[in-house]
Amino acid sequence: MYYSLVGRGLEYEFQSFAEYHNIGILVWSPLAGGFLSGKYSRTNPAPAGTRFAEAGSFVPFEKEMGYRVVEVLKEVAARHGASPARVALSWVLGRPAVSSVIVAARKAEQLEDNIGAVDLRLSDEEVRLLDAASDPGIPYPKWMVLQLDTAEDPRSKALYPERYVDGGPWKDLRQTRWSG
Repeated sequence: MYYSLVGRGLEYEFQSFAEYHNIGILVWSPLAGGFLSGKYSRTNPAPAGTRFAEAGSFVPFEKEMGYRVVEVLKEVAARHGASPARVALSWVLGRPAVSSVIVAARKAEQLEDNIGAVDLRLSDEEVRLLDAASDPGIPYPKWMVLQLDTAEDPRSKALYPERYVDGGPWKDLRQTRWSG
């Protein structure tokens, strides 16, 4: 599935499903077609004649948010003496249910750098910084469901009913045997 710091759409349905059922997600384009390598910025857009300049980004995302994410990637990368690409890959690899990523490189050095993401450990604070910069907001209809859930019962109705063993109006009926 596609997943990156500028494409977090699978978090609202697929990721929780995969996590609950212990299914791994194989991520493609975790660098958003190379954008998250850090080579492009507001002051250094894609040069004329390049794939990014002519055809646009490989995957759709809001450019201003993308530039904001790249700024934070560069900040975190500087703390580790790493590339923005390595940080972006480490973030994806640390997400729930992600089992691996598919990367592509034009040069051996890029591939080595990408592989190095496996060993890069981001702090909780760094993950929070990246999460905040890339936060897509809550999509519809999820925001509506959350709003209704809060109005009915202020506790989150997650896929983990064991977290709510204290009872309440919600019961998990998935294990109930129906007789007919």
